[in-house]
This record gives sequence, structure tokens and C-alpha cells, in this order.
Amino acid sequence: VASHIVVHNLITKPDAKPVKQKSRPMKPKVALMVKEEAKKLLQVGFIKPVDYSQWISNIVHVLKKNGKIRICIDFRDINKACPKDDFPLPSIDVIVDATAGFELLSLMDGFSGYNQIRISEQDQAITTFITPWGT
Repeated sequence: VASHIVVHNLITKPDAKPVKQKSRPMKPKVALMVKEEAKKLLQVGFIKPVDYSQWISNIVHVLKKNGKIRICIDFRDINKACPKDDFPLPSIDVIVDATAGFELLSLMDGFSGYNQIRISEQDQAITTFITPWGT
């Protein structure tokens, strides 16, 4: 989604203290796969290098059925620093029922769905992650 349409702002609690997770070791084969995937994400502009971040999270790799790897990030510390939303998300049944009576229903299945909404510029440093090659 284009950043002129929507960006995600991270709201942290006023008393939240930044957390720098220590780097976790990876098996050499996995590290090579993570490095290649990170290089692809860098080339397409989904990630960028960051220096001197106060927040640092670890990579959690997920091996897919096709033998490739998905890079996920351990944002548990950031999640703890963000206030909990006071409203629940609707269940799929409620969403489907809300479409009743309409003639047209549109579904969006974006490329690289995990990277569809840009993090606001001022909050990007909070989502810094660490690799054996830097942040």
C-alpha cells in the first residue's frame, strides 16, 4: 500500500524503556539463507540498514515447506511497550455477514503480504532487528 495512503505509527507507553535483545546464534546453513533473504528485502526496499538504534530485536526464521526461509522478527519486547487496544477485532463471521446484500465484493491479496504497510519514518528505528552482519 502506498505510503501516501497509509503508514503505521507505533504508539509506545510513555514509560517504555528501549530493549536491545542479544544476538542469537544461527546454524551456518540457516545464517546463509537468512543473509540471502535479507539481501532481497534490502534490494526491494522493504528494509534498510540502521545505525545506533535503541531498540534491537532478533530474527526468528521460519522454514517453509518449499525449503525456502521466511524472516520474522521477535517483537515481543516492542509489543509489551505498546498499549493494548481496548477493542477486539471482529470475527470472520461478523465480517462475512456484513457483506450480505452487496452486489460486489473485492478481496485484495498483495505481493509479500507481510510488508504491505510502511512503518512511519519516526518509528522505523523501533523495529530494528539484528543479524550476524549488523542491524
